[in-house]
Amino acid sequence: MWFDQSWSNDGMRVERVVFDLYGTLLDVGGLAGRLRPFLGDAAPEVLGRWRKAQIERAGSDLVEGLVLAAAVQLPGALDLRLAPAPLSLPAFADAAAALDTLARAGVQRWILSNGTFAMIRAALDAAGLVLDEVRSADQVRAYKTDARVYSLVPREGTLFVSGNGWDAEGAKRFGLAVAWLDRGGPEPGAAPDLRFGSLAELAAQVAWRDRGVRVVKGTELDTNTPQTPGMSRAAAITNARVGAEKLWMGTVTIHPNAKTGAHHHGELESVIYVVSGRARMRWGERLEFTAEAGPGDFIYVPPFVPHQEINANRDQELSCVVVRSGQEPVVVNLDIAPAEPPEEVRWIDPIHH
Repeated sequence: MWFDQSWSNDGMRVERVVFDLYGTLLDVGGLAGRLRPFLGDAAPEVLGRWRKAQIERAGSDLVEGLVLAAAVQLPGALDLRLAPAPLSLPAFADAAAALDTLARAGVQRWILSNGTFAMIRAALDAAGLVLDEVRSADQVRAYKTDARVYSLVPREGTLFVSGNGWDAEGAKRFGLAVAWLDRGGPEPGAAPDLRFGSLAELAAQVAWRDRGVRVVKGTELDTNTPQTPGMSRAAAITNARVGAEKLWMGTVTIHPNAKTGAHHHGELESVIYVVSGRARMRWGERLEFTAEAGPGDFIYVPPFVPHQEINANRDQELSCVVVRSGQEPVVVNLDIAPAEPPEEVRWIDPIHH
């Protein structure tokens, strides 16, 4: 794998990968085996001349291109038997898994091809490949490497991928970020941004480089989150910051001998981990129950439970990590007259009697 560092470090987040179809997802070379029953040992040579003609014609109908390239060797009646063959090109062995990896990472998968919509969809169906969007050169009545074809996809957030050097070069000269699949063919005349030897390698890099593990520094927490009197919340893991969909995570700090107002978090579940200090929790409709937790202890708060966090120490700050089961920053502050004295609850879980 090779990178143009100016591209990889510029902060671009890949929202969609736009694939060329023939020679990128579909293995044109794999057609030789399907032609062998018709052409015998001449199949690879005929296929090579067809592929050359198809590239030179910059997008002519694949069936027409095959017949033209092979016409000198084919009996007329054979043309019709060969016509469906290009529409059932085999996919490269790692194509389906690569597309699945991108989908799991939330990356859109597009096709931009010189083929017609009917040809593209028939080819994808035959190969068992699923993509999110299809763009055809037919839409602009031109063929790659005409800039009008590449303009069918957005520049921002797009990585264009091709196994054909001429195609990768055309997309690069148009201004797209480009990855070239190096399968031993002619190199692009303009250096691509990324170079890969396989679809699997490309998918892993694109999917997990910006959508894999994230490190949020303790000095980079976001205090722009709903607050409750008596405590300071700072968000670390949110959808906006790291793309989290099911979890919210942050820190809570309570000053010595201080307490929060009563509140709950709606349908969300919460877990509080005590880092330092001593936490005294009160809960219930009148905050009539209480329990304490120290460093290393976990506190579970179910949905809708009115509760209050108290720093049980007079001279030490209470520091906690909080995890909630959703992204909505639900904090419902309550006006409760607490019952005095509260009942202390010593809860023992079913596992540790």
